[in-house]
Amino acid sequence: MTVFALLLAGVVAVNVAVLRAHVAVSKLDQEQAKLEAENQALASRLSAASSAPRIEAAAHRLGLVQAPATAVTYLDLMPRHR
Repeated sequence: MTVFALLLAGVVAVNVAVLRAHVAVSKLDQEQAKLEAENQALASRLSAASSAPRIEAAAHRLGLVQAPATAVTYLDLMPRHR
């Protein structure tokens, strides 16, 4: 009878441990889902903030204008040795 009581107590203890582990995993799953949603929202905001029309509008508000394609030149900072 004592052996049976010990086995039953062991089974109950294992079930409690499994239940606690399940609760912890559920909480982590919820936190992961929340963080993934937040990450997606931040990625969307970043994409909108770095879009060409928004940057062009901000530049226009600062009085900047786009240079004509013929006015663009490049500077070679590494002159070739001859």
